[in-house]
Amino acid sequence: MSVIRSLMHTWYTQSVADNLEGEAQRQLALALIYQPHTEEKLAGMLFLQEILLPAGLIRCPRDVDRFADLFASGAIYDWNVCDWFCVKVLGSLIENEGPLCAERIAAWRIAEDLWQARASLVAFVKVADQRVYYPLVEDSCRALIRREERFAKTAVGWILRDVSKHDEAFVRRVIEENLPSFSPESLKNATKYFSKDERGAAIKMLKHAQAEARS
Repeated sequence: MSVIRSLMHTWYTQSVADNLEGEAQRQLALALIYQPHTEEKLAGMLFLQEILLPAGLIRCPRDVDRFADLFASGAIYDWNVCDWFCVKVLGSLIENEGPLCAERIAAWRIAEDLWQARASLVAFVKVADQRVYYPLVEDSCRALIRREERFAKTAVGWILRDVSKHDEAFVRRVIEENLPSFSPESLKNATKYFSKDERGAAIKMLKHAQAEARS
């Protein structure tokens, strides 16, 4: 990543900054993410995060639908690319623009595409300490934990793990209300910072709940 970052900034300074205006730069960053190789995608994400966002050239009302198109077109197609985009671009956008932008991204929870739905939660990792977003996080947790795909459930585990550093009571309630839908992997992640006894009890409760559901 450090090599890609260095090359991207050098290329931007030498070839882009004085030759393209804001909209052309936005299109160029997105064009990189549409490229087939992960290194090019990462360069586009770093372009958005480290150059265009600080310059005020990325705004949620105008650009969030463009970002949704990245998922719909298949340009974001695995957990690695998805999570980089969430943390570097979407999370930074939420930090900059607040709840209205957060609502637009959280609404992706109902997306058919797995990675776009996953983004509705992973994008909130950067703001996991801010309780104003917890109602959105809870709604997305409820939607994704009920999906069968592994990476929908692990998104729930990840965000709850990070939220638990700030509000364990919230995380306990979300787990209790949705327990039968958790996988062991997602539950272990969600309770990572709980006490050893609480983690063990949660896994036992999950096994019991799933056994009851099968009977």
